[in-house]
Amino acid sequence: MTEQTAEENTPDRASAIDLDRLLRITRETQWSVHQFDWDKPLEGADHLPPSERRELGLMLVFTAGLEYQAAEIFRLCSRYVKDSRAKQIYEFFYVDEMRHARAEIAMARRLGVRWQDMPLLTRLNFRTMRQIWHSQSRFLHEVTASQIVLFEIGLDGLLIPLLKEKIKDSLQDEVFRRIDIDESHHLAMDYWLLDRKGSDKEKTLLEFKLSELAGLAIAAPLAPLGLWAISRATRNMQNEMGRPERIKTYWDRVRAVPSKAPHAMDHGIYRQGLKGQKMFMNFLKRAASGQIRGAAA
Repeated sequence: MTEQTAEENTPDRASAIDLDRLLRITRETQWSVHQFDWDKPLEGADHLPPSERRELGLMLVFTAGLEYQAAEIFRLCSRYVKDSRAKQIYEFFYVDEMRHARAEIAMARRLGVRWQDMPLLTRLNFRTMRQIWHSQSRFLHEVTASQIVLFEIGLDGLLIPLLKEKIKDSLQDEVFRRIDIDESHHLAMDYWLLDRKGSDKEKTLLEFKLSELAGLAIAAPLAPLGLWAISRATRNMQNEMGRPERIKTYWDRVRAVPSKAPHAMDHGIYRQGLKGQKMFMNFLKRAASGQIRGAAA
């Protein structure tokens, strides 16, 4: 496979996906974190002051936290999706995301940052979400399966490109190259599943237990607090990630989702997720402009 971006590797439309081929490619492109020499000295970071190195490390462990959440979403997909080939693909995707998280934690360690250096509120948010995932509920699947495409476009279009730009390290470049290939497969399936849910080929079921609702009620206020905490700790990175040209590129890709998944806007949960994403992006914009940190200082 050529070294292209995740978006470039994605089929033009969800209906164009050949699940047999994607399953074979996903199986053949598996890789291991252990095949890299993580003791190799870091290259291309001498120009960065200690504060910026720390911010980069913090954003890497934060990204790892997001990858762990994506792994759980794909595990739910493997449980509830109907097509047997898609089930196997999502099982591989679970392994992919766990591998990405471990690789990003290893990259952060080369910058002198560990998981426990992330703000307490952010770590608490991730820990709470891990408890919620244990329910393995159909309700969580229906909500998250329609939103994962927005999450991955943000990760691939906003966060990871900035991390790649900051340091030109041969080991890091190779790891991100492999992550990009994995993400191209993930995006293809994101569009496929979203289109099927919008066209009712994967019937939406929103039954849930009160215990699940209680868990989400606890997590809901923790999410913005966790984002606020990591935003405070990575101010320079937030400024750069929130630049108008980056945000425009992100929204251009989001607006193109229906061209990839023609029935996306027919799916009510996806439409609600778009509203939530706009709120999140407004938060990012305010953080970049200094409004949030001014209030928090």
